[in-house]
Amino acid sequence: MVTYTSAGPTFTPKHRWSTKNNALCGICLFALLELIWRYRQHVDWRRYWQRVVFLTLVATFNSCLGLVEMVLYSKAVAKQPVHPRPIFILGHPRTGTTLLHNLLSLDDEFGFCSTFCAGFPSSFLWFERFQWMLAGMVDDTRPMDNMPLSLDVPQEDELAVNVLTAGTSPYAPLTFMTAEPSFRPFFSFREAPQAATRRWIDAFLHVLRKLSYRANGRRLLLKSPAHTGRVELLLKLFPDAQFVYIHREPEAVYLSACHMADTQYWFMYLKQPTDEQVHEFILNQFEVLWHEYEVARELIPKGNLVEVAYSELSAQPVQTIGRIYSTLGLPGWDRMRPKVETSVNLPSAKRYQKNVFDPLPPSLRQKVAARWAKYSEAWGYRWSKED
Repeated sequence: MVTYTSAGPTFTPKHRWSTKNNALCGICLFALLELIWRYRQHVDWRRYWQRVVFLTLVATFNSCLGLVEMVLYSKAVAKQPVHPRPIFILGHPRTGTTLLHNLLSLDDEFGFCSTFCAGFPSSFLWFERFQWMLAGMVDDTRPMDNMPLSLDVPQEDELAVNVLTAGTSPYAPLTFMTAEPSFRPFFSFREAPQAATRRWIDAFLHVLRKLSYRANGRRLLLKSPAHTGRVELLLKLFPDAQFVYIHREPEAVYLSACHMADTQYWFMYLKQPTDEQVHEFILNQFEVLWHEYEVARELIPKGNLVEVAYSELSAQPVQTIGRIYSTLGLPGWDRMRPKVETSVNLPSAKRYQKNVFDPLPPSLRQKVAARWAKYSEAWGYRWSKED
């Protein structure tokens, strides 16, 4: 459980021996060796040696699976076109992007990246038929918010790109938090080395071609909070892409982000970071994503962007999804509406309880509010003032 002082949050070390829920489980051997060699100073071999051994074994397994897929599908994937109008769900982590992704993915006209695809990016085209063998390896709910989890649910495509590029991603700090500043250029890529940008683009498009092949060429619905910081780059790749941005009360986002760091990140570290390093990651990531999005959203052509509030989606999900369809000119709302209504009225959805957190110390609340003031002002959010 996270505790808070005027200086910031205090996280409780845990899951030292666990090898579950690791963001690198889909990596192949050469990429893993490259990553560990490059950041070897950020690996605590004595504390986390078992994770390195586990990842090496998994990476070897993934490499073998990937060779099979290369033989079976490489030519078909290379020829596979990607629909020119993907839809990107944008928003800071913990703003409701997963809920929005889950609801929009009910539309059979969309293809998406599943948890299995993100977990086995090198082999999912042929290995997915055997996913029943791995069902017991995935928890029924996510550790940070108890939302349903399975190998079939929509997942973030950036997880796949992260492992395919040996950590050329702002998701790499989930493993190497002590090296977090070195991954910051991988949000927008404007200040990243040209080779790194090319590597990310090649891997990203490769993943999209594979997802398109899996979806028989259907339009892709993609969600990764990191995309919020690279709208300009995405528009260069897909000038006709459409975007849905979701925002939420920043105080709730901050509390939820700290909770996620305390319940999920511990599964993935290869070196234990300080509380200050994790806290700065949370604060800086929010600032970067908002700054990059605020600048780049003016580049999105009219009619290709819709912005929604989490409070709106949570209180009126059917109406909010309907507004998205109307604003973006998406077809099939009459067909889609009953699916959304059924989903939000399922007993499991009715029973779902959001996390409840204790209020922040006033001095810490003021510190975070000052760092995130531009976002709050843009959306009209006010921070609580209770002592």
